[in-house]
Amino acid sequence: MPSNRWPRRLARASRDLATHAHMRAELLPSLPFVIALVVAVVALAVAVEHRPGTDAAVANVEEQTSLDPEEYTDEGMLIEEQVELEIVEHGFSKITDQDGEERVLVAVVVRNPHDGELVPGSLTIRTETKRGYPVDLDTMYLGSVPPRSTAAVGYVMAVDVSGVEVEDLTLEREEPTVLYPPDALEDMEWFETAALPAFSFTELEPMASPDGYRVHFRAETAEETDAQIAVLFRDGDGKLLGGLPADSDSEFYTGAFRTFPEGVSDQYVDVTAAWIPEGADLDRIEIGPSRY
Repeated sequence: MPSNRWPRRLARASRDLATHAHMRAELLPSLPFVIALVVAVVALAVAVEHRPGTDAAVANVEEQTSLDPEEYTDEGMLIEEQVELEIVEHGFSKITDQDGEERVLVAVVVRNPHDGELVPGSLTIRTETKRGYPVDLDTMYLGSVPPRSTAAVGYVMAVDVSGVEVEDLTLEREEPTVLYPPDALEDMEWFETAALPAFSFTELEPMASPDGYRVHFRAETAEETDAQIAVLFRDGDGKLLGGLPADSDSEFYTGAFRTFPEGVSDQYVDVTAAWIPEGADLDRIEIGPSRY
């Protein structure tokens, strides 16, 4: 069994030390100024003892030659400019497709009045709740518009539109539209900078199966180029009702590209009857070029 004598001795010695300290403290003056004097003397002694030497407070600093400021130049870089997208007109209409699903067709005609390439920002299709709160339903992303050109875009909304009234829909500009100087994007192989082809309607041919129409048109372009085809619908008064992208299933609502040869060529697209909005004047069907 280990001995506990050392802990007992340590405890006793601690008690004795505390007793002697208390007895000596009772013999000392209890005036506050005496205590303050002792504290001041101790502080002065510490300050004198640890006073830094004069040499230690001096540091040698070598003079450094300042560098010349860097010169910045944006010469040779793309100089883009933010401009407002010019929306010539737009329209909405609702149809019921061959599967019984309600769809909203959107048509937008935009124009680039500038000499440079225009890259539009996004367009948000918006409605409001009964209390007036805005609700964003869908977003359209347009492709570039060559200088001094007009593009027609057909779009099928990709969201559930049941309970949505087309009269309550608005088209809002969201992201900024950027204008690039002429020839600024020609070195980008993936960027199509050729002029949009010109389309002109020529004939409407009824189809038996599926029920609908084959829309014939003429395309003219100065060089071979890729573009998309938008089919636009108007009523008897010329009001834009909506549109859709050609050469694609309804699920692929952004449409597909078609290559147009240099010069004049005869083209056509098929439109089923289910995708023609109520009130559309078939004599006013338009074909427009665009890019996404």
